[in-house]
Amino acid sequence: MFPRLKNGNFVLLSEHFDKQKLQAGDMLKLLHPRYGYMVKTLVGIDHSGWFWFKGESKHSVSINDIGPIAAQQIKSKVIFVC
Repeated sequence: MFPRLKNGNFVLLSEHFDKQKLQAGDMLKLLHPRYGYMVKTLVGIDHSGWFWFKGESKHSVSINDIGPIAAQQIKSKVIFVC
């Protein structure tokens, strides 16, 4: 799989979205306590309500290093990339 975001891309974000309707594969901007703002791909939501993310590049921070993310840490949804 090739990353959807490349150096130089412009990303349009929306803060107006329903977190209850998020699906695996959605790209979201989140605020991570260690890494700061990140744009990552949603893998899924576990039974406790934690969100899990991955990067699309082989050089990305691992899903385990990102760890579980609370809904409040999700700041916006990527709606367009060019």
